[in-house]
Amino acid sequence: MARKLPANRLGVDLGGTKIHVVVINPKGKVVGSARTATKGERGYAQVVERVARTALEALDDADVKRSAVRVCGIGAPGPVDHERGVMHMAPNLGWAEKPLARDLGKLLGMRVVLGNDVNCGALGEVAHGAARDARSAVAAFVGTGLGGAVVLDGNVVNGAHGYGGEIGHIPSPFGQGLCGCGRRGCLETVASKTGVVRLINEAIAQGTKAKIVVDGTMKSSTIALALADGCPVTTAAVAQLTEALAWGLCVIGNIVDPEVFILGGGLAEALGKPFLPKVAALMAETSVLYRRQKPRLVLAELGDDAVAVGAAVMAGRSS
Repeated sequence: MARKLPANRLGVDLGGTKIHVVVINPKGKVVGSARTATKGERGYAQVVERVARTALEALDDADVKRSAVRVCGIGAPGPVDHERGVMHMAPNLGWAEKPLARDLGKLLGMRVVLGNDVNCGALGEVAHGAARDARSAVAAFVGTGLGGAVVLDGNVVNGAHGYGGEIGHIPSPFGQGLCGCGRRGCLETVASKTGVVRLINEAIAQGTKAKIVVDGTMKSSTIALALADGCPVTTAAVAQLTEALAWGLCVIGNIVDPEVFILGGGLAEALGKPFLPKVAALMAETSVLYRRQKPRLVLAELGDDAVAVGAAVMAGRSS
C-alpha cells in the first residue's frame, strides 16, 4: 500500500538573491507562497531569520497553521550534509559549515530537512514537472551560479560528501575566471548569469560596442532581450555559456547516461526553448555518445517554484 502523503508540505528555495517558499498539496499543486530578497550581505543569522519569516508568510497565504506542518524542506545553494543538516559551502553567500537545518528549525519550531537547491529542483521536476515520465535525469540550473543534480530511479544522488552532481565547480577549459568558491576556472565562471555578466563587462572594457547597460543586478530577462536585439557582446557571452554548458552536460552525461537533461534556472528559462537545440548541437560535437544518440533536453516546467516544490517533496518523504 502506498504511503499517504502529508496533507500540505512546506518547501524553501534559498537562493543567492531571493528566498522563495511554497506550500504544496499532495498532488504537488502550490496552494500558498511568499518570497523576499535574500540580502546575503547582512550575514548568516539575519538570512536565516528572513527565511523563517517568509516561511510563516507562505503558511499564512495557504491558510495553513504552523502546527499542521511537521517538517520543512529547504534547498540551499551549495553542497550539503543531508544527514546532519549542515551546509558545507555556499560560495554565493560566503558561508561555510553552517548548521542551517538546526538553526532554521529552532526559529520555525519544526524539523527541517536540508538539501542542495539544484537537487531539490531536479526532484521537483521529476516528481511534478518536466521530467515526470523519466526514471533518470540530470539537471543543470543556470542562475546566479551553475548547479547540477542527478536523479536515478526517482531518488536524488547526494553522494558520500554531499557533492553529487555538482558540475558548477568542475575545473573547465574555458578560462581562469575567479569563482565564488575562491578557485579559478570553475565551469560556473562561464556557464552562469554571473559568468555571462563578467564576460560582457570584460568585452566592454576592451572597447567592444554593446547594446546593453550592465549593472550589478542585471536580470536574466535583460540578457535575453539584448541577445534578441543582436548585442555583439551579449551574443558572444551567451555563445561561450552555451559551449561551456554543453561540455559540462557531456562530462556528467557520459558517466550517468540519463534519459533526460533538465535545464532550469533564471537564465536558461529566460533564453527559452530556442536555447535547447543549441546546447544539444554542441553536446553532439563534444561527445561521441550524443553524436550517435541525440540528447533529450527539456526546459524546467516549474519555473521559480522548482526548488521550493522539490524541497517540499523531500520534506514529505522524510516525515
